[in-house]
Amino acid sequence: MKTYPLFLLVLLGCSLAACNPPEEEVHPKRPSARNENLKRYVSKAQELRAQVEQRAKPIVNGPLLGEDVFTEFVAQAPKTDVSAYLLAQQKELQETVRSGAAQMAAEQIAQRLDEVKKEAVAAVGKADSPQELANRLNQFAQRYQQELNEQAQQAQQETWALPTAKQSHQARANLRKEGEVLLEKIKMDYGETCAQKARPILAKAGDDYWLALSSVKQPEQLQQTLEKIGQEADENLTKVVQQYGDPMVKLSSENAATLRARLIEAHQNVEQQFEKLYGKEAVLKTREKFEPYLAKMDELLAAPGRLSEKKTHLEELGAQYRQQVTTLQVQLNDELEKKVSALAQTSNSPIETK
Repeated sequence: MKTYPLFLLVLLGCSLAACNPPEEEVHPKRPSARNENLKRYVSKAQELRAQVEQRAKPIVNGPLLGEDVFTEFVAQAPKTDVSAYLLAQQKELQETVRSGAAQMAAEQIAQRLDEVKKEAVAAVGKADSPQELANRLNQFAQRYQQELNEQAQQAQQETWALPTAKQSHQARANLRKEGEVLLEKIKMDYGETCAQKARPILAKAGDDYWLALSSVKQPEQLQQTLEKIGQEADENLTKVVQQYGDPMVKLSSENAATLRARLIEAHQNVEQQFEKLYGKEAVLKTREKFEPYLAKMDELLAAPGRLSEKKTHLEELGAQYRQQVTTLQVQLNDELEKKVSALAQTSNSPIETK
């Protein structure tokens, strides 16, 4: 906007002061009304100049809601604990190994029982008297009971045994299956890209787990090894989630209402600035720009979606609103300049811009 009307005001005041003798010379004891008027004119000119400078700046510099506003309402997804999956798989495998060992022990006992029965039948035919037969059977029974006790004690002492090759391969297959379930969960919670980045981490954890099964013989050592493998996987997975995580945003009706209220409050501040610089009629024009923006924002707040999508749509809507309001501000500046120019040409009185 041109500033020559302001210059005209100052020039007019100076001319009036120069064409007449100072009032204090005519009435030395009377305050100079001319000086008082000149001070008011200069003050008004300074005020007008400040308004011109403010009108030259955009009132709206960005979206009424910041791009991080949705982050406040993102529900925290459950922590993805790889170590828990590994330990659960280890316990399942351990039960499989124990079950297999118990079944093998039962088969051995049954086989031994058949042998004892055959020995007892043979002993019956060789016994010369009932007393000798009773002694032989009693010896067989004691020996068989002792063998059962020894096997039972051995089973109680054994808490872990290396899995067979078949059990180990099955455990690895089960872990891969669980890994796919975990990847699907990551995909649902954090998006496709995050799941793709997490896949190598889970694959490495599975390979390390399989390698530990083939070499560790003590349960305590195996658990420590698996905890270390799981901790490393958890740390790497946390970094991936922080870098690539794109969680779902689904606002409750209360949260949506909260953001809507903040949006309206921000626009009310814009209206106050427009009223200050351009008058009350300008406020109605800003509302015409705001109402479509608010309607689209209501749709954005109501629809669930990924955080990245929400931010993108928020930025797009904010950019459209900013451009429309800036265009309106330019139009009001042009209209105001034309009005001031017309008044400056037809009046010698102080020019009001509002």
